[in-house]
Amino acid sequence: MGEYVAKRCPAFSVSVVIPTYEGKALLARFLPSVVTALRTYVAATGAPVEILVVDDGSQDGTADWLTAQKVDFTRVLRQPVNRGFAPTCNVGFAEAQYDLIWLLNNDVETTPDALLPLTPHFTNPTVFAVASRALRLGGDAIDGAGRLGRCVRGYWKVFESYDVLPNQTPPDATLPTLAAGGGYSLFDAAKLRAIGGFDELLVPFYWEDVELCYRAWKRGWEVRYEPRSVVFHQSSATIRPRFAPRLVEITATRNRLLMHWIHLHDSRWWAAHLLMTGLLWLADGVTQRGFREAVRQAWRVRQAVWHRRRWEQAQRRRTDREVAAIFEAVRRRPYVRTFRDPHEEAQFRETREQDLHQGHRRSSRPGTDNESATGCSLR
Repeated sequence: MGEYVAKRCPAFSVSVVIPTYEGKALLARFLPSVVTALRTYVAATGAPVEILVVDDGSQDGTADWLTAQKVDFTRVLRQPVNRGFAPTCNVGFAEAQYDLIWLLNNDVETTPDALLPLTPHFTNPTVFAVASRALRLGGDAIDGAGRLGRCVRGYWKVFESYDVLPNQTPPDATLPTLAAGGGYSLFDAAKLRAIGGFDELLVPFYWEDVELCYRAWKRGWEVRYEPRSVVFHQSSATIRPRFAPRLVEITATRNRLLMHWIHLHDSRWWAAHLLMTGLLWLADGVTQRGFREAVRQAWRVRQAVWHRRRWEQAQRRRTDREVAAIFEAVRRRPYVRTFRDPHEEAQFRETREQDLHQGHRRSSRPGTDNESATGCSLR
C-alpha cells in the first residue's frame, strides 16, 4: 500500500503533536513507531516533519528522559503544571511549524505507512481533519473508525461507528465522520488555529474531539475517515488508572452538556434538549448516576458558554439539521456497515473478512485488474 499511496501523496509538511502525562513508559514503547512512520513519509515526499511531545507537568521524568534520548525529529515542550488534554494539545498546536498537524496519543502505535493515505485529502480546501482506522492493540478489534451522529430528543448520539466493505467501496468514495478521534487524526494546521483549537472549557478530558469537529462541520468544513491509514491503540492507558469511574462519568456528562449548550442552535432541537435535561434531572434523584452534579458543574461556567454560543451562531455556515443529513446519507450507503457495541463490531469484522476473501478470489482470476477489483485497496 505504501507504494500505491506514495505516487499520489502531496508533499505537505507535517508536525506531530503528542500530549503526555506520566507517560514515559508509553513513549518508550510507542514513539519509535511514529519516528518510523515519519521516515517513511519523508522518503516518499521529501517534506519536512517534526515531533512535538508536550509534557503536561509529569513527575516521572518524561521530559528529561526524552531529551536525553535525542529522538529523531523530536522536541519536548515542558508544562510546569498539569492542565489536562485540551490545554496541552493547544500548546502543541501553537508551536507546530508545518502545514498539517498529526495529533497522536502517547499510547498509539502507528504502522510505517499510516501517514501516507491521510495527506492527499488536504488537496481539497474544505477538509479540516482526517481520522485513521484504529485497531485495539494486541488484537483485531476496532477501536476507532468512522463515526455517525444523529440528534434524538435534543441530544446528539455520537457513539455509533461505521466501517466499509473494501471490495464494495467505490474508488473515489469520501467517508465523512462526525468526529476525528483526538488520538489518531491529521488536521489542517491553519484551520485548526483559525477555529481556536480544543475548547479548554472541557478540561480535563472527554468530548473535546466531538466538540471541535462539530464546530468545524458547522463552519462549512469536512471531517473524513480514511480506513487505509491504520494505527493501534492501547485504550484509556492514561485516564483509567488515575480517575475514579464516577468522576469520569460526571466529567463526560458535563462536557456533553457544554457541547450542546454551545452548538445546538436548531430551535426545536434546543427545546427538546431542555425538556430531556429536565427529565434526566428528575430521574437522577432515583438513579444517583451523577447527572445533577454534571449539570451543576456545567452551569458554573454558563457565562462563558453563552458567550461562545453567540459567537458560534454568528460563525456557522451549516445548520444542525444539515450536519445530521450528511450522516443520514452515509448510513444509507450500500457498502457501509454500522455497529454500536462489541458484538456488532465483531459481526462486522466477520463480514469484512468475507468481503476481502471474495475480492481475493475475483482478483486471482485471469484477466482481472487487481486494483479495480479490490475496491481502492481499503485494507
